[in-house]
Amino acid sequence: MPPWSDNCFFRNCRGKIEELYENSFLRFLFVGALGTVVNILIFFILADTLHFDATFSSVVAFLFAVTQNYILNHVWSFKNIVNFQVNRKSYFKYVCVNIFGLLINLLVLNLILLWFNPAIKTEAQLFGVLSGTLFNFILSRMYVFKKNP
Repeated sequence: MPPWSDNCFFRNCRGKIEELYENSFLRFLFVGALGTVVNILIFFILADTLHFDATFSSVVAFLFAVTQNYILNHVWSFKNIVNFQVNRKSYFKYVCVNIFGLLINLLVLNLILLWFNPAIKTEAQLFGVLSGTLFNFILSRMYVFKKNP
C-alpha cells in the first residue's frame, strides 16, 4: 500500500506544514519573495523599459517594496510578536533598518554592473536584493517587530 494512502502520512504532512507556517523566518522569506517580485518588476519597468538610471530605479523600487513588506511583516510574519498597530514610528524604524539592506543592494548592483555587464541590470538588481535579506530579517526582528515592555 502506498504511503500517501495512510492517514498518518497526511497528519504528519499537515503538522509539518503548520510548523512551517508558524515559523516567522519562513513567513519573512515569503513576504520578502513577494517584495522581491514587486521590486524587480518596478526596477525592470524603470531601468530597462523607461531607461532610467539603475541606482534611481533601485531606490524607487525599494520604496514600493519596503512599504508592502512592512505591512505584510507586521500583520503576518511577526503577528505573534508585535503588540502594537501599524504606525509611522515602527514604519520609520523598518525603513531605516532596510536602508542598510538597500545600501548592500546598491553596492552589489553597481559592482555587478561595473565588473560584469552593464546590460544585465535586472539580474544585478535581483542579486542585490537577495544580498540584504538575512541582514534585513535580523535587524527587523531585533529593532522593529519586538514586543514592547
